[in-house]
Amino acid sequence: MKHALISDAEMLERIEAFCKQHNLGTAAFGRAAIGDPSLVGNLRKERSLTLRTANKIAGFMSEYRAEQSAAA
Repeated sequence: MKHALISDAEMLERIEAFCKQHNLGTAAFGRAAIGDPSLVGNLRKERSLTLRTANKIAGFMSEYRAEQSAAA
């Protein structure tokens, strides 16, 4: 599934909001989304995402929300 292109800073904002909303630590998020617990820390250091990685992250967040909705 393809997602709209957003900046790394906007992706970081979305990830942080997602983690807060779902009571998920940032290391746990990175590990679950792409297998990298340093993901959020790296974004905070202004490192860039590849398009493939950004799509994986967006897909993870969409699937996680769908699973949470189905469980409720």
